[in-house]
Amino acid sequence: MRIALQIAVPAVAVFLAAQPVFAWHPQPVPTKPEHARPPAVTLWGPDFQKRATFMAFEKNFQNGGEVAAGDLDGDGQAEIAVGAGPGRQPDVRVYATDGKLLKSFRAYPVWFKGGVRVAIGDVDGDGRAEIVTAPGPGIEPQINVFNADGTRVSKDDGLAYRKEFQGGVHIAVADLDGDGRAEIVTSPGPGGGPHVRVWNGKMENLGKDFFAFDAGMRDGVTVSVIRTPDGAHIAAAPESWTEPLVRRFSVKDQPLLAQEFYAFATSSRAGVSTAAFDADGDGVDEILAWRNGGGAAEVRQFGLSGTEQRRALFMDPAYHGGLSLVRAGADVAVMPTAPTVTGPLDQEKFIEVDLFRQRLYAYERGRTARTFLASTGVGKYPTPIMETAVLQKIFKKDYKWSYGKGNPDNYFLPNVRWNLQIRGPFYIHYAYWHNNFGHRMSHGCINVGRVDAEWIYNWADVGTKVVVHDGSLAAGASTLAKK
Repeated sequence: MRIALQIAVPAVAVFLAAQPVFAWHPQPVPTKPEHARPPAVTLWGPDFQKRATFMAFEKNFQNGGEVAAGDLDGDGQAEIAVGAGPGRQPDVRVYATDGKLLKSFRAYPVWFKGGVRVAIGDVDGDGRAEIVTAPGPGIEPQINVFNADGTRVSKDDGLAYRKEFQGGVHIAVADLDGDGRAEIVTSPGPGGGPHVRVWNGKMENLGKDFFAFDAGMRDGVTVSVIRTPDGAHIAAAPESWTEPLVRRFSVKDQPLLAQEFYAFATSSRAGVSTAAFDADGDGVDEILAWRNGGGAAEVRQFGLSGTEQRRALFMDPAYHGGLSLVRAGADVAVMPTAPTVTGPLDQEKFIEVDLFRQRLYAYERGRTARTFLASTGVGKYPTPIMETAVLQKIFKKDYKWSYGKGNPDNYFLPNVRWNLQIRGPFYIHYAYWHNNFGHRMSHGCINVGRVDAEWIYNWADVGTKVVVHDGSLAAGASTLAKK
């Protein structure tokens, strides 16, 4: 365990603007079986025994959502808000804990399908909590505040970061200073620096910003608020790639680092999310921590000192997707959500070609940077199963092959752009002569469309690892399981 008590956060870092340094291309990503589960919200008691479950969205929607809980109607009982996961219109649904739907509303424009993050807290001090939303990747970082009936509290809700940043935002809402009004805590997703910011309910910055990790870190930060004997603290953890260090900060006056600990082995690169949970009812929170994909969805409980207390699986062992957890009264509400980490974690960049699905996946730091349909070899000229690497990049190349005089399979394809050699005569390249991607078409090479070919040619480096498999082996999952 690493301990660094009451260390001041360097003020010079506070107002620096973060810039993305690696590829991030929000888009619909087909859900792999190990990441797909129905969008059920399950309530677990303090003893981690299942108490109730209900479907938040249609059962066939496999990207889950984000959960929040709080007393929205002033009756002393928690309601549960669910933000839709990626791939669905940006709806928020409000449920009673028995699964009765109370309200549904849209948090962002209908075209946005990057997912909605939600939190609940009384940001105006009127005794009733509001619903605060933040977007996933693919839109400006707009924070919205809604009443329980879905009406916007204000039309002046602000941007958490610069408008140009579209890597998504994580949020937590809690009363940090004991004045009866909850504050809004934000942190950036991938491409943004580890810049944690604190706002009031009008999205006015309170001057308590800090960098949770080294200023050069660009892999996203998750946040939660933890009750301690010293008041409310902010817990921050890397969203992916960086070692799984959970840091807890006091923000009474200026931000101070109060405690830090590793939630998983230091070799883990699947990121960490956290949630507060008062397991023993003493008014002081324990910290629940889990990885953002990359393996079984195990949840670990820690004391404030970082001592591990117990472990639990709230999903089946074969599920390797993400989780959303929140305290709901004395219970924990748990929901599957699209994982942050979907690919191998032992390579900075990695290309996977699935012959069964006729699809190419490009991963960067464990995330899906881009995925698209491809056309591999037909039955008599199959693309070989292989583990290899990008051997060379050739901008323009002629392809010519003869199977004998007059053979109808002979071909000459001149001036083919964006060629990545992966073994001998086998390349990933643009195919200008057809548009039937998703079906086997080639003589062994991996054909892709124009936009995708240009993108992966510019993105990949010589030496980038490439795995071609037939779909019976989940290449990414097998690598992830070792981490």
